[in-house]
Amino acid sequence: MDKMKKVGLLGAAALIGAGLAALSEERIREFIKEKVDTGKISKEEGKTFVEDLISETKRQKLDIEKNIIEKLQNSVQMADQELEELSEKINESKIEELEAELERMKSLRKANK
Repeated sequence: MDKMKKVGLLGAAALIGAGLAALSEERIREFIKEKVDTGKISKEEGKTFVEDLISETKRQKLDIEKNIIEKLQNSVQMADQELEELSEKINESKIEELEAELERMKSLRKANK
């Protein structure tokens, strides 16, 4: 896999994580505002609760992004390793073909003498 594709995958994973976090933060604020408006919690409790939840959400988002990036990097490394192994097998096969052809040509040359 070329480097541009690797960077693209990692960037996409980070953007997805950031989008989810922004959505979650907005929903948390809406939920707490509703609770404050209905009097179920005080404004100060709501503020503290929002800060705590947003902090926890951001921490979880970072953990998820880290896991995604690690898994993508591992997948890319495995794909690179498999590609290298296939390349080596192809090269070995080609060498064997060329050696066989060389032996065949030597045999023909001996037969023609």
